[in-house]
Order: sequence, then C-alpha cells, then structure tokens
Amino acid sequence: KDDRAAYQNYYQYGSVVCALLYQLTGDTAYAKRAYQLAEKLCEMDTWRLSAHYFENIYTRVWPYGVKDDQVAFPFDIWVGDCAADLALTYDWIYPTLTKAQRDRLRSGLLEQAVLRVRGNYDYQWWANAYKCNWSGICFNGLGMAALTLLNEDPQLTDVVIRSIEGIGGMVSNITHEGGWQEGRHYSVYGLCQSMMFMDAIKRLSDGKINMFLIDGVKNAPADFALFGMTGNFNDGTFRDKGIGGPIGSPGMYGKLAAETGNTNAMFYIKTFLNRPNALFGGIRNNATNTIWDLIWPMPTDIPATKPADASKHFPEIDWAFMRKDFGDDYMQVATKCGPLDDPHHGHLDAGTFNLTWKGESVIGEFSQEFYDQFIFNDDRWDYLNIRSLGHNVVLVDGEEQIIAKRKDQPWKEGIGGKITKFESLPGFAYTQMDATNAYPGEHLKGWKRTLILDKENNIVLVLDKVQSAKGAQIDLLFHPNVEATVSADGTYAALNGDSTHMEMKSMSKAPLSLTKQNQLYYRIVQQAPYAWVPCLYTTVKAPSETTVIGTVFYPTELKSGANQFTLDESGKNPVIRYTAGGKNYAYEISDTQVKAI
Repeated sequence: KDDRAAYQNYYQYGSVVCALLYQLTGDTAYAKRAYQLAEKLCEMDTWRLSAHYFENIYTRVWPYGVKDDQVAFPFDIWVGDCAADLALTYDWIYPTLTKAQRDRLRSGLLEQAVLRVRGNYDYQWWANAYKCNWSGICFNGLGMAALTLLNEDPQLTDVVIRSIEGIGGMVSNITHEGGWQEGRHYSVYGLCQSMMFMDAIKRLSDGKINMFLIDGVKNAPADFALFGMTGNFNDGTFRDKGIGGPIGSPGMYGKLAAETGNTNAMFYIKTFLNRPNALFGGIRNNATNTIWDLIWPMPTDIPATKPADASKHFPEIDWAFMRKDFGDDYMQVATKCGPLDDPHHGHLDAGTFNLTWKGESVIGEFSQEFYDQFIFNDDRWDYLNIRSLGHNVVLVDGEEQIIAKRKDQPWKEGIGGKITKFESLPGFAYTQMDATNAYPGEHLKGWKRTLILDKENNIVLVLDKVQSAKGAQIDLLFHPNVEATVSADGTYAALNGDSTHMEMKSMSKAPLSLTKQNQLYYRIVQQAPYAWVPCLYTTVKAPSETTVIGTVFYPTELKSGANQFTLDESGKNPVIRYTAGGKNYAYEISDTQVKAI
C-alpha cells in the first residue's frame, strides 16, 4: 500500500485527461484544470515509488547487463511514467500557459526527471539493462520530457539522442518472432510506454528515425500476445492472472498494426481485444478503452488474418505454444525451456508446462497476485512460485534448478534448458526439450521431456527421460489449478473444474506412486502471509541410470478407454499407444523427433 503513490496517480491521471479534453474541445477550462493538477506534481519532492527508495531497492539482484555496485536510485519507472505524462500535458496545453506557468512545468520536468539522470547515465542501473522493461520505460520519460522542452531548452538534444539509443536497445531485444523473456505483461508494459517516444521521434524526424522498423516489432508486433495466451510463466502471473488471456489494448496494437501493416495484429485486436463496453481504462496505452484509442485511431485498410497455424515456437527465448486453433474449445499447451538468466522476473522452471482447456487452467502455475518488498532481492529464490518446487518440472532427490545470479555474486553463464525440436502437424504437435543444463548435475544427470498434443482428441502426452543414479528418487510435479483427486488405488487423478473434466495417468515399467501433497507458499505480507498449494507427485525409484515415465492427460469421457493408454519400451524408442473415438493412436518418441505410427 502506498498512499503517496495514490496521491501522485490522481494528479498525473487527471492532468493528462484534462489536457486531452482541451485539445478535443478547445475549452480553456480544461487547460486551466490540467495546469492546476500538473502543478501539484511539480510540488512533489520525487515521483519515485517508495519500493524504489535506497532502503528497499538496494538489496535487489540486478538483471543481465547491470553491475552489482548500484547505490544511486533517483529515477525509476514511476518517474519515467510521470515525466512522459507531464510532457504530454505541457505540450497539449502549451498555448494557454503564461511564461511563469510554462516555467513551473519546465521546472518539474527538469528537476524531477531530466537533471536527475542527464550526464549520469552510468549510475542508473536500468540505462544499459536492455533486456529489462525498465530501460524502455525510463528512457521514454526522459525522451518525452526532452522533446517537449526543446523549444526553451534546445541543448537537451543530447537527452533525446540517449533516449533513442536506450529505447532502441530495449526494443532490439524483442526477438525476431516477437518474444520477450520477461514475460507477456512486461513485454506490453515496456513496449507500450516506449511507443509514445517512438511515435513522437518518428514524426519529429520526418520518418528518419523509425524504431517501428526494428526487427521484432516489424516482423511480429502481436505474436507474443496472441500465441502466448494461456502461458502465465514468470511474473506474468502478477498481471496475467489465472490462465493469462488477452493483454494490451486496441490502441496499442492498432498503432503497431498501422506502423507495420501486420494482419495478424489486426486478427488479435478484432478477435480478443474488441471489448467496447469495458470500463474506461485510464491513460496508459496497455489497457482497454484508454485515451490512446483516440490518439492512435484504428487502421481501416489492414485486413485481419488468422495465422495459418495456431501453434508457435519462440526459439530465442524457447517458449512454445501448441493448439489446434484459438479458442476455449481446444486444448492449449504452453511450455518453456529457455535460459535462466532473469533474476528480476525469471523462475527456476526450465521444462515446465501449462494445460488450459475450456477456459480453465487445468495444470499450470499458481498466481503470484502481488509483489512484496522482498520479491526482487535474494529472498526471491526461497519463494515457492520462484523455485523449481513450485513448477511442473522433475526433481531427483530434491535437487532443484540452478540460480544463475545471486546478490553480489558472479553470473553463472549459460544456465538453462533448450527446446530441441518443435513441429506442428495437422493432427498433432510436439515439443521436445532438454533441461539438463538447468540443474547442478549432482543428482539429476539428464532430463529430456517431450510434450505431444493430439489436436483431434484434446489429449496431451508427456514423456520424461531422466538420468540419475540407480535408486534415486525421481519426482514429477504437476500443479493443478482445478480440483484434483487421486483415485483410491493411486493409478490416476481426476481433474475437475467448473467446465473441465479430465484425468491424468502416469506410466512406467518401474513401480510408481501418484499422490496429492500440499506445498507451503509464504509471502512477507500482513494479509494472507501463507497458503497451501496442492501438487500431484508422480514418484519413482530409479530402476537404472535411465528412467522413462509417461504421463497422459485426457478428457474424462475417455475413461472407459483409460487402461488402453500404454507405454511400450520394448523397442529402440518408447511408444505411447491408446484408443480414442474408436481409432488407434501410437507415437514413437526418440530424442530427435516424434513419429505417428
């Protein structure tokens, strides 16, 4: 809770809305009120969020590209947001202001934003953290402030240039396919704020500086938002609660479509963001029904084209999504097995996956819901939703995945997993992963996971090949987000939501047990400091140095054929067989591909 932030929000929000109303109506009463509100912002001694004061932020584990020695924190994302909004207010009501009033708003932009950073970029941890959303958000505020002050302060072109470099650096880390390692929420937050400056500098430079043509934006401006629905990995759960869902706004993605001509972006808007009756979303352009829906009108000359395939792999971050088609009628599989080098928002979860069907997260991640004061420092690695124990991965003798960065400790480079094969065919899709390098290697010597989606029957097959010492305890963890009940004989689990009814069955030639256990989830907060999180454990004592375990998730109506799910290890490669809808299915799974036989 931050009463000071709420105070700032009121005046920041109101000044921008009133300034825009002046632009739309010409009524100077709106401009007068906008100035009164903006003046209150200039009276504040700082626009920083209290969570980012030295005593709170100093203990953070810094993201990739940032030196450990960080002691100065005068400018944060809240300063960036406020500077951008005050810059808009100053620009939009400029004709109505007296010189003294202009100077008052100039003083706020200079004292609270520009002069806190200008010439001191090396002391700002976010200035070179181009894989972090902070970089674009902070440089957007600086750049917008400098642009709006150029009339009176033309020497601020150096700030404009550094903002171009900073935002260009962040946007260049959006992958060729549109992926963003911090997760979907932060991909939208970082880009939506950066777009304000990107648009302004494009117009002011007559198109000579066009960051909308940077690879990841130009090629796939909406792909991560579209394909990533139901993927709530990382701290995307902070905003994308439950099963994820649409993110961003028509204004934001309409602008991206207009700048790139991308027809998939228009499909995303018209299919998932068309919510005209939603409440007014405010001033930030990543919310539905905002002022940016007016500032950036929806293009009318770009058709909406559904992607030819609803499944997609984002190879540079190694996230993958499999489905027959978009929509709740189809099983949605989301998985990731990429680098573990994001100590701000990353989790120790290489190889995890989510299953979503009929609008419900059947197997998934539990929602973080909020941040506490310690979520970004070294204590984060003990939180259940961060550590491997809280994800759908494999543990051998309790060994969890590697922490690549601890406070004031050297980076462990190259840590994480890799998606080794992804293929989407008409009848099925599959993803193969190797997460071996995500573990210390003392107990878990190797782990390869294959996920297969039977598109016709909404069945998901999982094959895990685990290498360990003979006799080691292997635990496969599956976190249900619906009611889960293990059968009396321990052979299967029932997964029942409001509309979803599935079952899970584990198979191995080695004896196994399936149990439901509660995991302790604690937070350093006054309200609800702890909770119990259910988890399904498939446990096997390794019969040899290589153990193969199959897991199937299937609609309950196939229960009569549940015993027909078999794992055959008699040949060169494991084969999973079953019958569904009167048809026989068999998939041979090698380390390099999956064959329907």
